[in-house]
Amino acid sequence: MSTFRLKKNVHKIHLVLGLAIGVPFFIISFSGAILAWKPEFSTVMYKQKVIVQDAPFVPVSKLKATLAEEFPEGDFRSVLFQGKDRTANVLLYVPGTYYYAFMNPYTAEIQHLQNMKRGWLNTLVPLHRNLLLGKIGEHIVHWITLLSLFMIITGLVLWWPKRKSKRKYSFKVQWKARPVKVNYDLHNVFGFYGCWIGVFTILTGIFWGFEPFRDSLKVLTEENRIVYDSPISDVSEHIENQNLENIIDSLVYSHLRALPDLLLRISYPHSEEETINMAIIDPWQRVWRTDYYHFDQYSGQKVKGHFKNGLSKDASSFTLLNRLVYDIHLGNLFGFIGRLMASLNALILASLPITGFFIWSSKRQS
Repeated sequence: MSTFRLKKNVHKIHLVLGLAIGVPFFIISFSGAILAWKPEFSTVMYKQKVIVQDAPFVPVSKLKATLAEEFPEGDFRSVLFQGKDRTANVLLYVPGTYYYAFMNPYTAEIQHLQNMKRGWLNTLVPLHRNLLLGKIGEHIVHWITLLSLFMIITGLVLWWPKRKSKRKYSFKVQWKARPVKVNYDLHNVFGFYGCWIGVFTILTGIFWGFEPFRDSLKVLTEENRIVYDSPISDVSEHIENQNLENIIDSLVYSHLRALPDLLLRISYPHSEEETINMAIIDPWQRVWRTDYYHFDQYSGQKVKGHFKNGLSKDASSFTLLNRLVYDIHLGNLFGFIGRLMASLNALILASLPITGFFIWSSKRQS
């Protein structure tokens, strides 16, 4: 097959796929660009800044008691301590939804109470994940993600200049050219630069979306052969006067004092055998660097074992990969710079269906 014939067939594939997935791909990419800044939006919208005080945080039991009085319908699930100048974020379960109570860690005052199924920021998450179409929407998003990988491949084939003399013009937009030419350059040049980061975003989406892909990696990394322990509390050690609240308060106090620059999340047990679960998170909130601990709810002692969620340094190859996928997709891997790159790249990807449509439309009219 001649090069001309090959490119013609590739162009047809690129065009058909672009017209088929253009609109939902724009929605997914644009919503992803905004979601990259979800921590910043949340800080402002949910009043998460507090004035630093020369005083220790109130005990978790005080946060729990305040909520029991002011929001009794909420079942206390976990609390995240984010540092000296941020609120303590309490997760509460209410049948049919979850709430977050953003509380001043020095006074236990509720600064904001948010239903996590309400508000444009919380609507943006399911829009990105399933186009607000539930389970069917998830499958649609997964297949669009897979097809977008073929869009990148075919786009690179079409972008590649035939002559070396023209290659230097393929890396920059000719802003002084006619509008049709500028639009053409925006699609091709931006598409070329965007694909190098975009391919990682897309591959991580494919990792989440297709179970056979994950299962194959489990076999490859021998994850399917690993047997994990389940962290459980020793019910036989149950002491009638043992106070769960005191144990949790003590654990939080000691860990916050030892690790003042890290984030801490602690979860309440909701069954007799469940453990108190704690996560120690770095300031960039990278999942792959998060350490998980489990404590007996009756004795407060650390539960030992080979757990799937344990210390990051002990994570299996697949578990590490699974966590890195999350950090890469959200841009957390390199902190603020990583999220900035992820957001700008998502905007570039979102622009491609628009510029591509105008290229197709102008050719039809000529």
